[in-house]
Amino acid sequence: MIDLQSIGSIVLTPHPSVCLLVSDAISPAMDFKGLVRTLIPAGCQYFMILGHAAEDVHDALDDAIDDCDLGYCGTPTAVHNDESAEEIASFLLNAAIPGEANVRCLVGYDNEYNAVREILQKLRVEYLKSK
Repeated sequence: MIDLQSIGSIVLTPHPSVCLLVSDAISPAMDFKGLVRTLIPAGCQYFMILGHAAEDVHDALDDAIDDCDLGYCGTPTAVHNDESAEEIASFLLNAAIPGEANVRCLVGYDNEYNAVREILQKLRVEYLKSK
């Protein structure tokens, strides 16, 4: 799980990753540049965004990716508000990074509402099926 207010303190080993962010509001305390500087070098290759603030988070992430001095990395960001929990879990694990069988899923949210719980449950089920 990702805490968007203290992302700079997270240390991750490099591994192919997808980040799912679920946010109902953007707070000035959210460190999008820190998120980008931490996750992209650690292997994040796709940012999925959900929630009422998804468009604002999408724009903030795109700006942070452009502003960070990481060179062009082509890390896509996309809003997935119109998809079911099952579709989101399946995309995270099977399609976000084509050809990658072992994907780390990073999830950050500001409000643990039913959609987040349902997505996490679907991810657990998908993970257990792969074992």
